[in-house]
Amino acid sequence: MMENKGLKVLLIDDTVMILQHLKTILAEVKDISSTESVTSAEEALVLLDGYQPDVMVLDINMPGMSGIEMLRRLHLRSMIKPVVIMLTNNTFAGYRDECMRLGADYFLDKSRDFLLIPSIVEKVKEKNLIQY
Repeated sequence: MMENKGLKVLLIDDTVMILQHLKTILAEVKDISSTESVTSAEEALVLLDGYQPDVMVLDINMPGMSGIEMLRRLHLRSMIKPVVIMLTNNTFAGYRDECMRLGADYFLDKSRDFLLIPSIVEKVKEKNLIQY
């Protein structure tokens, strides 16, 4: 049983203030061993293979590649299967349906659901412990 492994979290958002806020609220979660943050989907894709996160928090609207396009590419590279939390201001059903179809596990509204993220990460840790 590898209980002390800890989760690796990757935060992807083009707004540095959002990334800092996410890091702050996730600092309270004791089961996280490392957190990386990047401001673009392109950077995240480069980091992905080496880092192999357990959880990804992904924004939809970013300059360059969108979070949905990144999710589509992740979906095609089936070897990496992090739990994906979409965090967005664009919560209309079309985006939600597309993200879920492409394998997102959660679809959260930035203005309402921000503080749900630590408990979601803790749930992921509990599921991982069961698998060992």
